[in-house]
Amino acid sequence: MEDWINRLRCSTDDLSLSEIPAALATLPSLADIHDRSRVHAAIVRRWAELDGHGAFEYANSLGEGEMKVQAMAAVAEVLAHSDPQFLAAQAATMPSTRSSRELIQELTSTWAATDVYSALAWAEKLPEGLSKNDALAIIRSQLGRQNPEEAATQLSQLPPGDSRNSLISNLAASGDGVIRPKRLAWANSLPPAEKTLAMSGLAGAWAQRDPIAAGNLVVKLPEGEAQNQAALAVALSWAGQNPAAAAAWVLQFPEVTLQQGIREVVNTWANMDSGQALDWVKALPEGTTRDAALKSYVESIAYWTPDKAAEITGLINDQTTRNESLDITMRSWSETDPATARNWLAKLNVPEESKVRLQAFLPMN
Repeated sequence: MEDWINRLRCSTDDLSLSEIPAALATLPSLADIHDRSRVHAAIVRRWAELDGHGAFEYANSLGEGEMKVQAMAAVAEVLAHSDPQFLAAQAATMPSTRSSRELIQELTSTWAATDVYSALAWAEKLPEGLSKNDALAIIRSQLGRQNPEEAATQLSQLPPGDSRNSLISNLAASGDGVIRPKRLAWANSLPPAEKTLAMSGLAGAWAQRDPIAAGNLVVKLPEGEAQNQAALAVALSWAGQNPAAAAAWVLQFPEVTLQQGIREVVNTWANMDSGQALDWVKALPEGTTRDAALKSYVESIAYWTPDKAAEITGLINDQTTRNESLDITMRSWSETDPATARNWLAKLNVPEESKVRLQAFLPMN
């Protein structure tokens, strides 16, 4: 028995079909439940390689629970490649349980990658429920990568909600990262909220490849929420490539978009080069934009260097923004070095009510 256990723990790849029953009979000797579950799944996977139908019948006969979920996943991992039609036929008749959902998700992911249209035809015939929703979401995402125009036709079958929004996001981010006229026309044809979602995805994906071109497109969009969200997507993507250029580009937008865009850029820039980010922020003209940028900088460094963040808060002119930045700093500082935070607060020249507010973040002595 000990030899069997050691063998199974090392590998199940060399098991023969005739050895499967003995291997399964050994499992109760494994005291650790996680070890037993892992080895059980490995045995079932090997069984599926040797006799897929037999392995499925065994997994399906198990009582509902974690062992069955893992066994079904192991069978599906193999049969989704070797015999998807058999697995699809079985899945269509199974009750909706955790194990059947696991099987359907595994089958769908593999099948959609190799034959997305057959997988779609099968999924559309599944009984209504979570399993069908899971399968269609996976297939539509894959279809969006392979054929965005065809995937767009699926939108007509989806009511407003998370599934429809997810497909729009996938379609917007799919392709080669270039916004072509057809894709732009598609985004513009959507209702306002969905148009905003699509434009953001299109611009963000394009910015990863060509941020200048993506930025030029966003500037030409009509003012409104679609332009705002697209601008933020470009700023976030561009900041990871060239934060100085992204920061300069963001400055041309109206106040709300400007402040959100600067926040995205400064947070990214501070993590890449804290010194350069601070130099740029300090060089901004005094006003709301500069204060918002300083607050974003404080937020980015407060956990790692709260003493520096505390120093930066003194550069913020607007009282409300400065108080919010002090709160951010004190909250982080109290977690990492409360004693130093308490000493700093004692010397801080602020009204007494502000000190009381900040002391609330510190642990009791």
